[in-house]
Amino acid sequence: MPNRLLPLACIAWLSSALGAAPQMGLAYQPYVGQWSQFPDNPYASDRFYTPSFNTYKGGLSIEDPERSLLRAQRHVHLYFDAAGRLMNIEADSRLEFAATALRGATDAQWSRTLFRRFEGKVPLPAREVDHQASVFRQLAFLAEAAEGAPLRLATYGAGFQAGYWSEIDGRGYATMPVWTDNRVSFHPGNGSPPTTDRSTDEINFYFPPTSVYVKPDPKGVRVRTRGTPGQDLALDRVDLRLFAPARQDEPDARLNPGFFAGDANGQIALAAAEINARAGKPLLTIAQGVENVAVAGSLINDRMRFAILAALAQARIANDRFPGTVTHLIVGNEYAVPATKSGTLRTPTEQTTEMVRFAKAQMAPGGDFAGLGLAVGVRGNRFRLLDPNATDPAIRRFTRDATRLLGEVDFLMENIYPSPEALEIAARSGDWDTFFAPETGELDIQWERLSQSVATLAGDRPIELMIGEIGHPSNGIPFNLPGHGNPNPPADSAIARLAEHIERDPWRLETEGLAILHRYCSPDMSAAFLTRAFAWSRARGVQIHAFEAFDEPYKFGQNMPLPGLDARASLLNCQGSHGAEGFYGLFGYSGVAAFQAGPSSAGPKPGSALQARLPRGVEWADQFSGQLYPKLPAFDFAATAAAFEPVTRER
Repeated sequence: MPNRLLPLACIAWLSSALGAAPQMGLAYQPYVGQWSQFPDNPYASDRFYTPSFNTYKGGLSIEDPERSLLRAQRHVHLYFDAAGRLMNIEADSRLEFAATALRGATDAQWSRTLFRRFEGKVPLPAREVDHQASVFRQLAFLAEAAEGAPLRLATYGAGFQAGYWSEIDGRGYATMPVWTDNRVSFHPGNGSPPTTDRSTDEINFYFPPTSVYVKPDPKGVRVRTRGTPGQDLALDRVDLRLFAPARQDEPDARLNPGFFAGDANGQIALAAAEINARAGKPLLTIAQGVENVAVAGSLINDRMRFAILAALAQARIANDRFPGTVTHLIVGNEYAVPATKSGTLRTPTEQTTEMVRFAKAQMAPGGDFAGLGLAVGVRGNRFRLLDPNATDPAIRRFTRDATRLLGEVDFLMENIYPSPEALEIAARSGDWDTFFAPETGELDIQWERLSQSVATLAGDRPIELMIGEIGHPSNGIPFNLPGHGNPNPPADSAIARLAEHIERDPWRLETEGLAILHRYCSPDMSAAFLTRAFAWSRARGVQIHAFEAFDEPYKFGQNMPLPGLDARASLLNCQGSHGAEGFYGLFGYSGVAAFQAGPSSAGPKPGSALQARLPRGVEWADQFSGQLYPKLPAFDFAATAAAFEPVTRER
């Protein structure tokens, strides 16, 4: 192909060579709850609580197991002699993933979860709660807000992270805590009938990480004790390795239940499929993400393989419920970046390519997910640096590695945000033309460069190009605020002006500083940006995913100062206590985690001085009882979703 820039008329075709016409797209993670604090100590590390990632999972019930996605029981038996001395300990257990348990279920049944509160530091019995911000309710809220127009959601994980892992007897296992009907039976040695205590507890189960299909293995329940029978025998732990690897055609083989036992990300595809089935049409289409599950600096490991297999399993169950719910598999997020080789370790892009090959092999003929047919690709933020004529060694190596990646993927997503210069101009003028102007704006220039590079490197192989993230926060200090990250920012930069308005006990911005910040990041600025972004998507025929569907307040700093930074630098950092990472959402949730492992607070408090007042009719509430609500009064979500129509692409 000639080494020249492609005309913009061709960009839409190149961008969506494999894809359908764009729809309203959102980046989505389900961790939406506020954190709480004592009024006089807002950032102390021992005075807040962030909702657990598992909290947003739903469809769980101990008392109604027929309507529970996961059904788990552990039964420990204690055998005593006639003198009441403990002589033996045995255990049995079972765990089942019930893929069809919630077909046709109510919102409340999809939203049931379990939670253990505390009185001071004393744990109370776990109880079922109806979570108003369950994954299912979040997705149903989005579908309702779109008023029947279809949405595309790009996610970030399948519910598995690197820390969900244990080594037992020299072997690695994916390890998931599952709410369990936990029973302990006492068998007296005098002939009296046994008595049983029952509680609901989160108990770890261990799963073979690379086995798509497994079968029950009663020998995998191993009781570990200490002491001597009849003297000081005691239970140490029970290893619940309930499943052994199996072939799909073996008797009693089933999909590995561990694929469905992770955190809330692992329920997105299943919940979306149920919402689509209710409507009888695809209201929600999912590009299923897989986290960067790196171990010792490499994605090439069994934990990453487990995460990919879990994503594929979730897609299969979802598409069995409503075909076409999951269409894409995103392997990693912003992991494929320029780097030089370090010893024998492959570069990040080489690692990503290897995991893409692994994912595609599972769907190839003879693979465990043959016929699933998901497009496989990568989400990054450095593909714009690709340059077939690069002289910089790192970029030249990155381009060479990415060329091999392009030989494997079906799509690329690139995350694109405005430059500090574009943000400065927008803050002064109220206009985002510097970023969005046709042909001369930053976005068109970067998109054309990316499209040209990919077309050159991929040759005749069509690659679907999408924007994985694009957005602007409604509050907080973003990474692209002018002067951010500069130890000596220009005196007229936003960061330098914020630094003039800092309180020191505790460290936070004064009212004047907040006013400066709100000129750069406000609901109106965010709404104006999103309106232009979706208009660009329709005009160019490019699928974008606005970052993001809901605020994620846990993302701004709660332990201050940040590692390696002093209090002042932490305060002015995008990940600090005034950071914007939690405020990119189009929607919010008013639930606050009021749980405290210490003296009780006066009541739920919003998690930051930055938190805007809630809209009329929305009130702060317990973490499970809040309301999902639109944050941006100037942005018409339903009209924007409905405005997307099929476009005719030029060749």
